[in-house]
Amino acid sequence: MNRALTGFCVCATAFGAAFVLPAQEENAGGEAKTEEVVEGLDPALVKAAAAKPAAKHFHALVRLSLTSGEVLVKFPREKEFKQAVEGKFYPNGSAFRTVGGTTEFEFGKDAVLKVTGDAEFSTREDDIAAPSRAVMPVRGSFTVSLPRTLPTGLFSMAFPNFTAKDLAGESRYELTPSGDGDEAIVHVITGMLALEGPHYKVERMSAADRMRIRTTGDALFTSLRGEAGDYKVSLDQGCTTYKDPITGEVKKQDRRLDFSLTPQCAIKIFRKRAQVGGRMAVSVMTFDPAGEMRNRFTFAEGTASVNFGEEVVRIQDISFKTDKKAEGKKPAEGEKPAEGESAGESGSGESSSSESGSGESSSSSSGGESGGESSSNSNGFGDNI
Repeated sequence: MNRALTGFCVCATAFGAAFVLPAQEENAGGEAKTEEVVEGLDPALVKAAAAKPAAKHFHALVRLSLTSGEVLVKFPREKEFKQAVEGKFYPNGSAFRTVGGTTEFEFGKDAVLKVTGDAEFSTREDDIAAPSRAVMPVRGSFTVSLPRTLPTGLFSMAFPNFTAKDLAGESRYELTPSGDGDEAIVHVITGMLALEGPHYKVERMSAADRMRIRTTGDALFTSLRGEAGDYKVSLDQGCTTYKDPITGEVKKQDRRLDFSLTPQCAIKIFRKRAQVGGRMAVSVMTFDPAGEMRNRFTFAEGTASVNFGEEVVRIQDISFKTDKKAEGKKPAEGEKPAEGESAGESGSGESSSSESGSGESSSSSSGGESGGESSSNSNGFGDNI
């Protein structure tokens, strides 16, 4: 079925202005069939629609193509929702609410947003000839189907606290508001997307990658957890200064840390705005699948003088490296064992040693390990990260 947008006609009514978007459809006999009605448009937009072609990949307006439930719509700059009608086009910038069933919104020939159950979202108020489109979810479950060859920068999902952009292929999203913020799930089915939020970004999530993002209502805390796949999360580490070797000028440069987010790995980002000056202070922690802290660093935005990083190295990693170096070496008779050897013996669980020095090392080593565990738990994360 071929559809060509041939122009706009204005139909005046006693209660306001309603406009007709003639859509020339050809049936099997090649005859024109229907025309679509568009409500809530002002005359200036109608004139612009006649003068400008639609974007290459998208319709000029969004179309409610299919629904098995109830759909409400609120036009831009209006306060009340009203019943939406299947098959009609609606202005860019409209807000929609769905109640039950499955609803499909058509942004282009091969660009479809499927909404399941109760949900709410709005579309960005783009010019009808703008090359890109954006959806702003408020709550609910959404599935976006786009061509896998869609160029970057043309379609995005702008959530309250992060943005999924450069979408291509099929991806699924769930947004659940809570009393103290919201929780979102981003799942790539096919194709790819990029993701960006305050102090973090993901250059590429591919097929089968899945992430859970929780943000508090004041946006002072963000939790990222890997649920499927393996992808890099680039974390902001603030800025530092360096001296240009040629000019001698002191310049600022941004620092970033790439962390692999695999299943059960987690990233915690804490933020606090300073009472004096209002500058944002940021603290970031990363955790491996076992719950061990791997990185911890703190910085103030835009201030190189308040920036430090700390690499958290697990005690068992240190013991492992020491054992490798000391392997095969035994102390001579009467000689006090090396500290690394004692740590290795206590780490390997040998309890047959009768030397008091070895026993002391064993107790101190186990105490160090328990201290490491208590340090991790003292941050309030433990296993529930």
